[in-house]
Amino acid sequence: MKKVLIIGYGDIGSRIAARLPNQEFIGVSRSAPADLPNVEFIQQDWMNESKLILPSINFSTIVLILKPTSPDIDGYQRGFLDASYHMIDFFNNKISYEKLLIVTSTRVYGLDNGRQITEAVKPLPDDQQARIILEYEEFVARESKIEPLILRPSGLYDEQAHWMKNHVDAFDGKKYPLRFAEANMFSRTNLALVIANYICNKESAHVSGPLICSEQARKYSEIFSLVCPEHSFEDFFIGSDKIGKSFDPQKLLDSGLMR
Repeated sequence: MKKVLIIGYGDIGSRIAARLPNQEFIGVSRSAPADLPNVEFIQQDWMNESKLILPSINFSTIVLILKPTSPDIDGYQRGFLDASYHMIDFFNNKISYEKLLIVTSTRVYGLDNGRQITEAVKPLPDDQQARIILEYEEFVARESKIEPLILRPSGLYDEQAHWMKNHVDAFDGKKYPLRFAEANMFSRTNLALVIANYICNKESAHVSGPLICSEQARKYSEIFSLVCPEHSFEDFFIGSDKIGKSFDPQKLLDSGLMR
């Protein structure tokens, strides 16, 4: 069985590896994550070390989970574009792989993209960081040896440590103002499930291009009642009536990767 290479191996990577205990992984990251017996970890910062020595050159799947080095424009440029220029050249010339998956974000869609956005809708980014993410997607799709699967998750959250509950637990008397009435979300558990299914299912090789990973938009007040049922939403948050973008996850459901 060929190994799987995960660049940007962290929380999502460890969740993937935990789901596939019989699959061998090589995980590359700037910081060491949780130790798992089926993961050979390589600590490396791609921004400072462009040459990577791997114990294998043949992989079934490469997974790229890149992050900005900082939240400003320069951090996005370095974390997504500069890093990917090195990586794709290395992948194309030094190793072999059968499938390629990259994780980006629904941030590539702006408010002008409207409601019930599908993969057929052309992204209209609202800011420069989102434009860089879209440019990163286009670069990988154009330059990689095979067409990648591009996962665009929205509002990643952890069921065990939701940010709204964290706000309540650390409440200092200042209510948090919400920008929109609804949230677009996708759990980290389900993102790991989608990627794990893509890795282990041979038939998934036909799935490519962008794939929106999102639940149906849900009101913040409804989310709050689920994660903090013993508290009142109005005591901790300032609500909004503004309606933002939303997504249609039908292509994800049809892909079979959520089963």
